[in-house]
Amino acid sequence: QRLKRRCHIGSFSSRSVIYWRNRNGPSGICLSYLLSGYKPYLDRKTVHPNPILYRKLQEMNVKSISFQDLEYLSEGLEGRSRNPVAVLFDTLLHPNADFGYELPSVLQWRRDKTQSIPHLVLGRSTPGGAWHAMEGSMLTISLGIWMELPGVNYRDLTNGKRR
Repeated sequence: QRLKRRCHIGSFSSRSVIYWRNRNGPSGICLSYLLSGYKPYLDRKTVHPNPILYRKLQEMNVKSISFQDLEYLSEGLEGRSRNPVAVLFDTLLHPNADFGYELPSVLQWRRDKTQSIPHLVLGRSTPGGAWHAMEGSMLTISLGIWMELPGVNYRDLTNGKRR
């Protein structure tokens, strides 16, 4: 779906906003988070278990990972996706998760309100996509922590729920 440029709804009527329709699942929620001004930064207190990637991360300047050489950082990484940036993001957010480890993320999320882009996410159903229509007994072939969104701890979110 292409992004729209203008929207006149409620308090947004005096400003240009971006909106998109039918995309309020996980990818739409992630995009909204980024458009809200949140950027991923390297948490310099953590150590990534991949020594080659860790060395590359230490070479980075203090700018957000979004402004780094993503091709260089993702070089040589392997994962569940054919998209090297997706593999990089996965390994930064959940180091060695493909091997069953639950290591802390090496990312910190910081919000810069000056980078925030006014936007609306419009969808046909409750935010979260198809997950709301599934039975409580439905299982996923993905580990639960792989279902995390930026800034949301999966265990905190699902604490006390049967899924």
